[in-house]
Amino acid sequence: MRKAATTRFTTCMILCATSLACAHQLTGHRALPTVTIQQQPEFDSAEAVLTALEAADEDLRTFDSGIAYTTISDLGGAITRRTGELAFASDPATASAPRRRFAVSFETLLRGERYLTGDRARQTIAFDGRWLWEKIHSEMQINKREVVRQGETVDPFELGDGPFPPLPIGQQKDDILRRYDARLVPWSDSLEPDPDLNPRFADEKREIDMANALMQFADGSVQLLLVPRGAEPRFAEIRLWYKPDDEGRLLPRMSRTVDAQSRDVSIVQLMHPLNINDQAREDLLQITIEEGWSLSETRLQTAEPGGTTRTSPQGTP
Repeated sequence: MRKAATTRFTTCMILCATSLACAHQLTGHRALPTVTIQQQPEFDSAEAVLTALEAADEDLRTFDSGIAYTTISDLGGAITRRTGELAFASDPATASAPRRRFAVSFETLLRGERYLTGDRARQTIAFDGRWLWEKIHSEMQINKREVVRQGETVDPFELGDGPFPPLPIGQQKDDILRRYDARLVPWSDSLEPDPDLNPRFADEKREIDMANALMQFADGSVQLLLVPRGAEPRFAEIRLWYKPDDEGRLLPRMSRTVDAQSRDVSIVQLMHPLNINDQAREDLLQITIEEGWSLSETRLQTAEPGGTTRTSPQGTP
């Protein structure tokens, strides 16, 4: 009798489905070959990886890439996956604290069995150093939320605290080691197909194939496992994958988080090659408000306790 799929099997299947979709974008939907193991970066500890990452991020001013963002609900295993473009820019706000901006423009949406494109799927999320913007094209709605007080700065990708699921960009070694138990683990850890799966059954063979696809996506990377030290963390664990470019510079490849409360899983995958230190993608980073759209604005501090939100169509009082 076939064994019932465990949560780990289901998670593996979903994660691999994300990778498979990304790989199809690059291969034109051809069948994926068996994983060929590439030469792995040589590090002997998490501290050595973090040191290399600090060096890699020293002159990072801009980058942009394709992105896939998948969330999996622990309750029922509901899947949501979006794909699009990511842009990042670091501006010299002050000598010690650059203003870091990012934007993600999603163009496709897979929710359960429904696959959407066009305005039904389009969503833009941007952080300008102070405000977090969300632009929902299907509703002609823009939500603008203040997440940083005026005069302050924040890292939008700070692990565990940023307004977006973690991306391994610009993190400081000392900060990571202070807040997390950091371990260097094999690049394939948590990705391998479960040995109990039987390829004679079609559904289990699909899980094996998709697991191999995800391993192909991560092949050649180095993986860090971060477990938070403090009480009541946002994530139970954070896994980060980095892959070196042709010059050996470690670049972000993928992140996987498990929510500490809901146990939901989030995965962010970046399509290589990344465009490093080109012109900032202001077409993505700057949110424009077209005529007829509604704008909802929420501030951190208001005159009345509990906060207020003002919503009105753009161009009206």
